[in-house]
Amino acid sequence: MTFFIDQAFLSGRGQYSLMKIHIISNNRRVSASVFAALVLLPVCVLLAQGAPPLAKPGKYTGRNVTGELVRGPSVNIAELASAPTSAASSAGAEIHPNQRPVLRPPVRDSGAPLTRVPAASPAVSAAPTPSFRGFTGLTHLQQRTARNGNQFSTEPPDQGLAVGDGFVLEAVNSALNVYDTNGIQQLLRPVALSEFFGLPPGINRTTGFFGVFPGDPVALFDPETERWFVAAWAQLNTAAGAPLRQSRLYLAVSESSDPTGAYLIYTLNTTLANDPDQGGPRIPDFPHFAVDHYGLYISINEFGINPDGSFDGFIDAAILAISKQDLINGSGGSPPRVVRFPLPFSSGFEFTVFPAYTPPGGGPLLANGGTQFFVSSHSVTTNEHTLALWALTNTKSLDTATPNLNLSAVVVDTQPYHFPTTAAAQKKGFHPLGESLGEPVEKLDPGDFRIVSATSGRLWATLTSQMLDTQGVPRFVSEYFAFNPMVNGAFFTASLVTQGIVAQSGANLLYPAIAVNAQQKGGIVFTLVGPNDYPSAAFVPVNNTSVGAIQIARAGNEPEDGFTGYPPFGNGVARWGDYSAAAVDTDGVIWMATEYTPDIARTSFANWCTYITRLQP
Repeated sequence: MTFFIDQAFLSGRGQYSLMKIHIISNNRRVSASVFAALVLLPVCVLLAQGAPPLAKPGKYTGRNVTGELVRGPSVNIAELASAPTSAASSAGAEIHPNQRPVLRPPVRDSGAPLTRVPAASPAVSAAPTPSFRGFTGLTHLQQRTARNGNQFSTEPPDQGLAVGDGFVLEAVNSALNVYDTNGIQQLLRPVALSEFFGLPPGINRTTGFFGVFPGDPVALFDPETERWFVAAWAQLNTAAGAPLRQSRLYLAVSESSDPTGAYLIYTLNTTLANDPDQGGPRIPDFPHFAVDHYGLYISINEFGINPDGSFDGFIDAAILAISKQDLINGSGGSPPRVVRFPLPFSSGFEFTVFPAYTPPGGGPLLANGGTQFFVSSHSVTTNEHTLALWALTNTKSLDTATPNLNLSAVVVDTQPYHFPTTAAAQKKGFHPLGESLGEPVEKLDPGDFRIVSATSGRLWATLTSQMLDTQGVPRFVSEYFAFNPMVNGAFFTASLVTQGIVAQSGANLLYPAIAVNAQQKGGIVFTLVGPNDYPSAAFVPVNNTSVGAIQIARAGNEPEDGFTGYPPFGNGVARWGDYSAAAVDTDGVIWMATEYTPDIARTSFANWCTYITRLQP
């Protein structure tokens, strides 16, 4: 989930001018003089109503919704990036009036004490042992100025990453770019997701009209078919910017192995007002996907949309299983076959059911008619110690007239993990936006303890947790788990192979993502930040069941200085991350992407950048 705001921009460190802002909110026009930060509605947490019954997860039934995923036009990304551009208009200072709250799991306080980090947790290493290099990927400035500047400023930098055949495709918030493995940009300019999906711009700065603003992007390369996949979602609104009770999920599928070439565009109406759960209109938040031999699988969290367009409580999680062959073939004029699994919040594990990414050479799993795994944490109390593993079987039936997939889950006891209840401090430094508002350096939102990455084969998963460091101070750590799942017909079991905690005394590790190749070598990437550290891109190498010392891939040079942490938009805590990303190239090389803050060209409202690390395991 991303916050966004309308703004001007500047290059590098500069002066902040006084601006006159007009905001449409609750049918009233409000006029205010502020320093270069426009209005973001307050951050809030969305919880389910009441405590769920703690039934054990078991078997779930899918519903055939073929016909709801509709093919649209074909677009060529290189042609989009090569199209002539003109100077962006600064006309219209309207802010999108839609409230975008923090959508988090329905967790209640257990009152239990925090776990202390084991003393053996990996520490920062001054001399890196693995071979790695990297480059700066998409920046806030590039995302904001894509599509001739007809974009909004957004935080946090939600991260999508796909690698294959010598290319790296990165999607962040509302823009994407393509690089070679040396970081050389392959497009003439970054492309806005709105133009990529064939949609009108988020805001037309000449007319002041609002269009569609996709976000929460994810990307994937399938080595089996050599196709690229990109997905994002959006809530629709009127041309005047009033939010509607409608949402869409957009999916792009490349027509060749060239990520800069042509893509087929599909749209799924995710509003589902007439769904049997009677939950009413909803949004498909936090989409993530994976592929196996037969299908593409998208996991989402569904939150209700109120009559005024604001977001309501958590409805359920859901998994969409789509025929991969139908997507690649364009369905021959027929809609791709789709099965939707609604996952009502009945056990506490039905939130962010994260699909496991299968690395090249590691599958796909053809047993049981095709198998795709997922992982989720237990989102009930602030202190938990179990994870659920999910197996979707008989996926080959997606290529039949009547798909018949089976979804089941098992629970495995793990080490404790804790819901983050505070914010991550960062090193003090030059923060011109905050200084212009008379505000101190903001803290960073660490997110929650949902699963934020998973890799198939030996099934790895990561999450963020709050623990006491070796000095007894609450810090944020990255926890990892590896399982051996076994499916034999109707019987599904899983055993814990290894688990551990990556921590650094005096620092916080935010939004970990893992990728492990078929040889069980890989890395866990995260942002490292603390009172003595600016937000930096860091990782630990993984070798079989062991995890190495923390490596700094790219150190930050200044504090995060984004608009979401400053009044009247926030309470001193800035949005950060939501998710990092990691993937494996066809040669087994690990690629990882996360957020950091260098001292380079920025806008007046945010200074985040992404860093892409290549790790030779």
